[in-house]
Amino acid sequence: MVRIAIGAVAALLLARGAGAQAAAPADEAAAMQDIFTGTLEIDNPAGDWSAKRYFAPDHTYRETGSDGEVRGTWAIENGKICTARDRPKADPDRADRYCNEGVGRRLGDKWRDADPVTGNLVLFELKAGR
Repeated sequence: MVRIAIGAVAALLLARGAGAQAAAPADEAAAMQDIFTGTLEIDNPAGDWSAKRYFAPDHTYRETGSDGEVRGTWAIENGKICTARDRPKADPDRADRYCNEGVGRRLGDKWRDADPVTGNLVLFELKAGR
């Protein structure tokens, strides 16, 4: 009897886990809705670098800024938006992949984060429009 109860609880937990995984894309779309329709302005004052980044629901992004035109892909990992450059590749002294805060941000939000490589302050602002 105890084995049956334990088996039923395990089956319930597995079903809930599967449901949570299936719901993830909808949750992701809701969390990224304003980011998909807006422009993420990024400024690294100490590094004399800035860019405007545009995210798409198909997990691609493009940006224009100090590095010229950049394209790549994005994913949400550990509650952060991680971007990976496709082209052009960054200088050897810079990373091609960065993870920063931004999931769930809304149009008009401003926030600060640290450059994951240098630790320098990075300023973000999510503005309306493309």
